[in-house]
Amino acid sequence: MKNNKMRSFLMLVVICAFAYLLPACNVSTANLSDVKLCSEKSDGGCSSDASTFPVSTATVYCSAVLKNAPSGTKVSFVWKHEGKELGQADVESTGGSVVGNMSINGALEPGSYSVTVKLNSDNSTPITKNFTLE
Repeated sequence: MKNNKMRSFLMLVVICAFAYLLPACNVSTANLSDVKLCSEKSDGGCSSDASTFPVSTATVYCSAVLKNAPSGTKVSFVWKHEGKELGQADVESTGGSVVGNMSINGALEPGSYSVTVKLNSDNSTPITKNFTLE
């Protein structure tokens, strides 16, 4: 009899612990695909994908298709030059095309750059696109 009461009590403690910790997890079915870079975007983002841009390019855009996104889904765009972060932008969307951009206007030096696109959820895998300014 004591074992059953103890087992019931332990199960109650475990259930309460899950109920307390579960809201802290941010797992989503949202996903990103078709990540592209371009210097001119249309309404749906980048129509083609480029990996090299002239240093005189005004802006580099990064677009991605966001699917199965609940309201308030945040997508982060982190821009880097040779591993050093240049800036980050968070875009809130519920689906469709999401676009981030980095203004260049001749202010950046030639070299290797990247942008990492990531959903703000625990199960998201970041997607990194590398590009070159010449």
